[in-house]
Amino acid sequence: MTYEGRPCNEGHTTKYASNSNCVECKEFYMKEYRDDNEQYIKEYGKEYRIIHKEEMKKFRDDNPEIISARQKIYKSKSEFKKRRNERERERRQEDPVYRTKGLLVSALWGFCNLRGSKKEGRTHELLGYTAKEHNDYIETLFQGPSEDHPEGMTWKNRSEWAVDHIIPQSHFTSIDQLRECFALSNLKPEWKDWNIWKNDRFVGSSEEFPMPTKAA
Repeated sequence: MTYEGRPCNEGHTTKYASNSNCVECKEFYMKEYRDDNEQYIKEYGKEYRIIHKEEMKKFRDDNPEIISARQKIYKSKSEFKKRRNERERERRQEDPVYRTKGLLVSALWGFCNLRGSKKEGRTHELLGYTAKEHNDYIETLFQGPSEDHPEGMTWKNRSEWAVDHIIPQSHFTSIDQLRECFALSNLKPEWKDWNIWKNDRFVGSSEEFPMPTKAA
């Protein structure tokens, strides 16, 4: 618990009720200590968890409400959110399958919401294929190097291309058409600029219908 008291040397007024120490100053010094001793803290924590494994498990089993409350507080901290977002961003960049899982989940939620429904069921069960099977198929359709894209399509430049629906999603008006809409046979990779130009028209592929060039 905390209370508002007389300002400390730094001008902070929030104090711990148990010892009257400044909350902000303690948090600053604790962060400074963690930054300076990051490796030691990791090694100590790992060793502690191994030695006290059974005790920690018993405490978690006996006190689920306390554990839940602690996790809720920890996960609400901006520092935790920042680290989580950084790890998430790194994993998406390094793991194409993991990135595809997230994209498919978002795509299905959007498809269902626009048709007045909710996504019910696991993604791979609704689609009939896994994220890896999706990627293996899409990779067979990668476009090679061109003047505008000298490297061609790769998983490293995923942000430059999109998975296009040959028959656009807007043509599927019923939730019952979800699997048909997202069938692998209805998907192909296209460069983002062409995909944006195509919009929701049914115009085939970029090879058959290249994007008009802008007048000089």
